[in-house]
Amino acid sequence: MVDIIAKPVMQIDDEALAACGEFLQAHGLKLLCAESMTAGYLSSLWSLEFHSGDYFLGSLVCYDDQCKTQLLAVPKNKIEKYCAESAVITLRMLDGLTRTSITNADVFISITGLAFKTNNPKQKREIGTVYYAFRYQREKRIYKKKFSGDPSAILIQTCNSLFRDLITWLPRVTSKS
Repeated sequence: MVDIIAKPVMQIDDEALAACGEFLQAHGLKLLCAESMTAGYLSSLWSLEFHSGDYFLGSLVCYDDQCKTQLLAVPKNKIEKYCAESAVITLRMLDGLTRTSITNADVFISITGLAFKTNNPKQKREIGTVYYAFRYQREKRIYKKKFSGDPSAILIQTCNSLFRDLITWLPRVTSKS
């Protein structure tokens, strides 16, 4: 008989996720996301939050560069120059998201990064490098993070960090308006 040793389970920061959801719901804000590296994982987490039906509009999963260029109008030459997993492309995805025909969104999030090795010879960033950006009205903020572990650990750390940063950033910028 073979004993299978379970790896420690990383968990989603339910408190941070709930705090984000409660804030968005209480302030009547609508959320729209564009995901590359997380490929819909972030959306699935939002959907688990109790108030998500009141604020979460959805997410465009733009894992492939063609989706970034065709759905979000990210210039192909920018992807070729900076790589898809870069601050520049994260911001271009955010800009493209704000220009969609979904006009009732208030808060926008875009995310890219490297959860595993890429075949792109131009990519010089380390595995675990993640970029995500937020926008509310004219306020915009980008974050660069470095996480470690296997791809699933990197995704969980990314989402937890995003929730914590959003609940810190959003109350500050909404109080200005």
